[in-house]
Parts: sequence; C-alpha cells; structure tokens
Amino acid sequence: MRRGQWAAHVARLREAAEDDVIHVRVLAELDVPESTVYRRCGDDGPWTLMAPSTIRLGTGTATRRQLARAGLVYAGAGAVLSGLDGARAHRLRRGELPDDVHVLVAATRRVRSVQGIRVERTHRPPSPWTRDGLTVAPMERCVIDAVRGMTDRADVAAVLTEPVQRRMLLVDSLRAELEAGPRAGSALPRTVLQAVEAGARSAAEVDFHDWWLERPALARHRILFNVRLYCAGVFLGIADGYLPEVGAVLPIDSVEQHFMTPQQVAETERQHRAYRSAGLHVYGIRPGRLRGDAMGLERDVLDAVGIAEHLPTAAVLWTPDLPSGRTAGDDGGLHASSGSSGTSSGVG
Repeated sequence: MRRGQWAAHVARLREAAEDDVIHVRVLAELDVPESTVYRRCGDDGPWTLMAPSTIRLGTGTATRRQLARAGLVYAGAGAVLSGLDGARAHRLRRGELPDDVHVLVAATRRVRSVQGIRVERTHRPPSPWTRDGLTVAPMERCVIDAVRGMTDRADVAAVLTEPVQRRMLLVDSLRAELEAGPRAGSALPRTVLQAVEAGARSAAEVDFHDWWLERPALARHRILFNVRLYCAGVFLGIADGYLPEVGAVLPIDSVEQHFMTPQQVAETERQHRAYRSAGLHVYGIRPGRLRGDAMGLERDVLDAVGIAEHLPTAAVLWTPDLPSGRTAGDDGGLHASSGSSGTSSGVG
C-alpha cells in the first residue's frame, strides 16, 4: 500500500487490529503517518487514543474487552492479563470488575500504569495462557491477583470460592499461589482461604463458617462443610453443613445455590427428603440471619442439635466432596458418622 493511499483500504487496518485496537507502530507499517494517527484521535476524529501509542479504530465508549486488549497492546511483548479481567477470560463470573484492567509485565520492563490500565511489574512473570482470544495469566494467578486488591470479605469469598465450587481449581493451588506472591494484600485472602480449605464453597458458606467458630456453644460441635452423604450405598446429597456426631444437616439456603432455578429447587427438596428418610435432622440456615438475627439463629441451631442428639443413630457415611489436601479425613474414602454427642471442637 503506497503512502497516502491507506484511507482507501481501511478494512486492512481493521484486519491488522484486534478488537479494533492497534499500536501506532503497526499503523505506521501500514503507511499511516503518525501525525495522521494522532490527528484522527482528536476531539472530532474517528479514532480514540486509549493509552500511549495505543489506538482504537472507533469512538464512543470502549467495551471492557477493548480496554483489556488495549492493556495488552500498550504493555507490549510478554504482557499478560490478570485479575478479574483475566478470570473472566477463564470463564469465572463472580466479582465486580474494577475501574482498571490489571496487566503483568516482567520486572525488567519499564512500563507505567495509565488511566484504565494498571501495570504491575513482577519478578514472577507467569506462563501465558490464551483464553477467549486474550493472553492471560493462569487461573489461580488471576484469582489471587484479583483478591489482593479487595477490602470486602464477602467479595474476596465470592471470588475465591467460585473456581473451587465449579471444580476448576483445587484449594491447594490457590494457597500455593497466595504463598508464592507478595505479602501485601494477602491477609484477608489468607483468612478466607481457611474457610475454603474447611469446605466452604460460597460467600454465604464462608460467613457461616466464621459465624459458627465465633460461638463457643456451637464451635464445640464438629461441623463438616460440603460432604457427600450416603446411606446403604445410596447417595443422599452434598450437605452444606453436616454434624457427624449428632446426625444433623444444616443446608445454607442461599438463593444462588438452592433457589435460582426450578432445577435447583427440585434438587434441594429431593436432598432434604433423602436426609430425613435416612434418619438425619435437617435445619435450613438463611444467610441473612447470620448478621441480622445472630443470637436467635444460634438458639435455633442449638435446638436443632438437641433434637438430632435424641434421634436414633443414622447409618450414614460421608466423604469430602472435593479433596483439598488440608482437611482431616480428606482421603476420598467413606467415613462413618458417630452416634455420640462428642464435643470435639472446630471444623472438620
């Protein structure tokens, strides 16, 4: 293409761009003068300057994907997308996207953050993955990078539990990534991971885990989170909370996990019937009561435990739904529930 003739071949510019985002250097290679590029990014021009030397072949509000692409184009060779935008590329859904996309580059690079793009220089550049057409960090790096910048415990819990609940990552991989990174911003994710390692698989279950351990009258009873229950070789269901010494099941009745779809409602009802048929006592926990009616809920749960203690021993076996490598009895085998009302404390 001869200089000055590029305007007749705009389609070729779009072919060279990705998501309509392109570097000034590439435009120059296509015979678009640099002065012309920046003039077209002016107030009345048809293009947009998204970052230094980073052009969008259009105007108006950029999509989130175009912002992510601009971050990669601006940061240059070796850059990878991380944080929640990287997690989205891995098909994770939870968490509110921050104002800026998060891009990682090697510590030896001299690339600065700009509006809308946070560039982190790292001595641990991750191996790049291609997900949804974007160059991204591995899933565990994206997740941990995302939660390091969060201050709300519920937000951290939502993001950390999703890949485990959806069987995309094991807890150990999240723990290893957290331990390998900087200590800054790690305190809150570290405490939330303790609940995830204990079996919590949603923000509501993390809240319930913490709420339980804060109350001595409850904490003396061993509780297991997300264990598969069997009776006479028949699968009953996955119990959100299970007290093996007394034979009580405590479902966390969150809308997201139990009542979002008709299928979820039907499965929840089936599990409850199966638990009761096996001789287990079932008491549902509404997440809103954990903070809104904590004392009343504690009394009701203790009453439910008392009822379960007086029922005949249920011949129920349990096994963790997913291995974590850190939970007692986490060998994948079946474990018998005790009929005694023993007082072993803590979370199983």
